[in-house]
Amino acid sequence: MTSPFPAAWPARRGMPDLATLDEPTRRTIARAVELLRAKQDAFGHRFLKLARDHLPGYRVLTDEEIRATAQLFMDTLVSELSFLRVPDGALRELLNRFAVERGARGIPPEVLAAGYQMGSREMLTLLDEVGLEVGLPADLLLAVHDSTWEFSNEASSVFARVQHDLALERAHFDAERRSTFAAGVLSGAFPAEQINRDAHLFGLDPRARHVPLAARAPSPASPDGADAIRRGIAAALRMPADRLLFAEIGTCLGFIAPATPDHLTGHLVAAGPPTVLDQLPDGFQEAVLALATAEQFRQSGLVRLADLGPRPLVLSSTRIAAGLAARHLHALDAPARATTDIEETTRVYLECDQQVREVAQRLAVHQNTVRYRVHRFEELTGLDLHHTEDLVTAWWLLNRRRPPTAPLS
Repeated sequence: MTSPFPAAWPARRGMPDLATLDEPTRRTIARAVELLRAKQDAFGHRFLKLARDHLPGYRVLTDEEIRATAQLFMDTLVSELSFLRVPDGALRELLNRFAVERGARGIPPEVLAAGYQMGSREMLTLLDEVGLEVGLPADLLLAVHDSTWEFSNEASSVFARVQHDLALERAHFDAERRSTFAAGVLSGAFPAEQINRDAHLFGLDPRARHVPLAARAPSPASPDGADAIRRGIAAALRMPADRLLFAEIGTCLGFIAPATPDHLTGHLVAAGPPTVLDQLPDGFQEAVLALATAEQFRQSGLVRLADLGPRPLVLSSTRIAAGLAARHLHALDAPARATTDIEETTRVYLECDQQVREVAQRLAVHQNTVRYRVHRFEELTGLDLHHTEDLVTAWWLLNRRRPPTAPLS
C-alpha cells in the first residue's frame, strides 16, 4: 500500500538576502512593514474577538492582556520581516516568556498552541492583504508562510515543555510546604492558632485525632530511603503516598498519619498516641523514644512505647550506667580475656528468661556451654543472676553496651 505522505517534505523556502535585492523591491518591503505597523491595533482587536469567540481558556485574561500580547507577537514578526530574517530566535525567547506567564495563570498548553496558531493565521492573512496592496514578491510571501507555519508546530512543543517544567516546580513547592507544615507541627514550632488555621490547606481536620510516627532518616548515601519508608507506611494505611505528610526532624523522619498502621514490614517505625494536631509534639517525642529503644534492641516493624516494657530505661541514666559498668564489667573489657562470647551468651540468656535450652538453640552451642559462660559472667562481674537486683543490673548494663544497629527486617 502506498503511503499518502511524501517520502521527504520539501525544504522550507529561505528568505532572500536583503542586500541582493534591487532598490524598488527594498522600498516595497519597507512600505509593507510600515503598513503592518500601522495595523497593529487592528490586529490586536481582531485577535481579541477570535479569542473571546473560540478560546474559552483565555477567560482568565483581560481584554487588554490579550490585545497587548497579540501586538507584541506582531511587532516581533514585523521587525524581523524588515530585515528579511526568519524570526526563530526572537520568537523562541518570546514564546518561553509567554508560556511561563500564561502557564502560571492556569492556561493549558493545548489552548496556548491553538491561540498561537489562530494568531499566526490572522497575521498571515494580514500580510497577504498588505502584500497584495504593495506588490510584495510572491516568493517572499511564500517564504514567510513557510517559516510561520513551521514555527507554529515548534511552538506547541515549547508550550508543552514549559507546562511540564511548571508542573514539576509546583509539585516541588507543594512538597516543601507540606514538609514545612509537618515539621512545624511535630516539633512544636508552630502555635496552635497557626496549626488550626492552616490544617485544611493540607487536607487535615485539626479537631480529628492523628497519629505521630517516627522512623530513622536515611543516610546521604541512600536518599531514596525516605520515600521507601513513606511508601511502606502509606501502603499499610491504604492511602496515596504523596498525601502522607512527613518531614526530616533532626536524624528522624516524622509523619502525621490518619491512623496507626496495622501491619508494617521491612521498616522500623514507631507510633505515638493518637491526638489532635496541636498536641502532636508530645506524642512524637514518645515515638522518637520508642524508635531509639527499638533500634537498640534490633526490633523491626511497628513499635509503640507501651509495648516495650522496661526497655526504654536502657537508654537513660548515662552517668549511673558508667559507674556500674566500671564496677562490674571492667573484667569483661580486659584485653587479655576473650569475653565477647560470655557477654553475648549472658545477654541472650536474660532475653530468653534464663531458658538454657532456648539460648543454646539460638546460639547453636551446647547447653553446658551456655551454663559455663553464664557462670563465668557471674565470676567476672560479681553479679549473681539468681538475685533480682543483680539480674536487673546485668540486663540493663549488657543492653546498653550493645551497639545500635539497623533493625532486623
